[in-house]
Amino acid sequence: MSDWQPVAEETALENDDMVAVKFGEHRVVVYRTPKGLFATDRRCTHQGADLMRGYLEGEVIECPVHQGRFNVRTGAALSAPACDPLRTYEVRLNGGKIELRAR
Repeated sequence: MSDWQPVAEETALENDDMVAVKFGEHRVVVYRTPKGLFATDRRCTHQGADLMRGYLEGEVIECPVHQGRFNVRTGAALSAPACDPLRTYEVRLNGGKIELRAR
């Protein structure tokens, strides 16, 4: 997928919040942080826990199961047991809609 695809209304996402969306075959989380909108795969790379149940603080999402942490801007794993990065997606607002594009 190289084109932008609408995935949610902008009103679905408040400040310091996250929303689960589908992007093609991908399950994705879109985050609204103080530094903007970011999107990653929804499953933790350690054991596949659902990051929608995790704790978002600034640009860091913490896995609800083993507390692995990821930077939502870059996808980088920040703490064990998470070692592999999350896949990230480009995000933009367009006419009140949140749109994603694969990197």
